[in-house]
Amino acid sequence: MVTLVCAVATASASGAASACSSVKFGDDGRYVGSDLPTQIAAKAETIQIVRVVAKYLVNRTYSEGSWYLNYGDLKVPSDYPEFTDEFVFKLEPVETLKVGRPLPDYLQTEDLRVRGFGPQVLPSEMLPVDRSTINALPDWLSDRPGDQGFAFIAASDTAGLGGGECAKPYILEVGQTLLAFRNSNGGLYPASGGFPLQIDVEFRTQNRARERFPLNMQSLVPINDPEDAFVARLRQALALRPNSTRN
Repeated sequence: MVTLVCAVATASASGAASACSSVKFGDDGRYVGSDLPTQIAAKAETIQIVRVVAKYLVNRTYSEGSWYLNYGDLKVPSDYPEFTDEFVFKLEPVETLKVGRPLPDYLQTEDLRVRGFGPQVLPSEMLPVDRSTINALPDWLSDRPGDQGFAFIAASDTAGLGGGECAKPYILEVGQTLLAFRNSNGGLYPASGGFPLQIDVEFRTQNRARERFPLNMQSLVPINDPEDAFVARLRQALALRPNSTRN
C-alpha cells in the first residue's frame, strides 16, 4: 500500500512529489486521546457516505508538448502517458452519519465537488484489481498512525496523509463509494493550508524523545460498502457521542 501511494504522487503530481520524502520516526506512534475513527467522529463537522456520480474535464496536459518545451524534441519516453486529464468529480450523499451545526456567517456549500484524476494516470501494472483500493486507508491506520516508523504514509515534516508537499491527488471513478468529511462550510477539509481535519498523534523522534503533534487527514476515504470495517468502527464511535445528529 505504501508503494502505491508514493507512486500515485509521482505519476500525477511529479512537481510536488520531487520535494517529498518520507519522515521516519523511532516507532509506529500512537493516537493521542483516542483512535483514528473516534477522533474523526469527534472532529469532523459532517460525515457522509457519498457516491461519485459525474465527472467533468477541466484540464488536459499533453506530455508531448511539455517534453518539446523542455527538451526541444518530440521523442517522449514510452513510459510517459500521451496526456493527463484532470477532472472535477461530482459527489452525491448516500447516507449522512453526522451533521454539524453550520456557521451562520458563511456561505454554505450544498453540493460536493472535488478536483482529481482518473485511474488512467497510473501505469497499468500499478492498477489494483479492485480499483476502490486507490486512496484507501491501510488496515493498520485505525489503530496506529505509522507503520515500521513511517507516519501517515509518506508524510513530510509538515504534512499528514493527503496533506502538504507529500499530498497525493484523489484518483476517482464514477460509481465509486467513499466516506466524505466536510467542514462547517459544507466543503471537504483541505489537504493542507487553512483548517484541515487534524489527527493528534505521538511519535518517538530520532533522539528517542516523545513528541506530540497533529497530522492532516484526507477528506475522502474509499470504502467497499456502507458496512465495511472502517465504517463500522466510525458508526460505533458516533453512537457513543450523544450530540451526534444523523439523517
